[in-house]
Amino acid sequence: MAGLTAAPEVLPGIPFAKGLQEVAGAGFLLYCTTAAVLLLAKFWFVLRNHGEQK
Repeated sequence: MAGLTAAPEVLPGIPFAKGLQEVAGAGFLLYCTTAAVLLLAKFWFVLRNHGEQK
């Protein structure tokens, strides 16, 4: 077990896992950004049309 912690680059699949983790992180940031933009657009339309409903 000590050998695995000393040299993790020896394990097969570690570079693939690191790349996959980076892609997942980028996808999560894109998802959060898209959700924030959609919510801001919704609130902007609600506030813009608030005076016209009376």
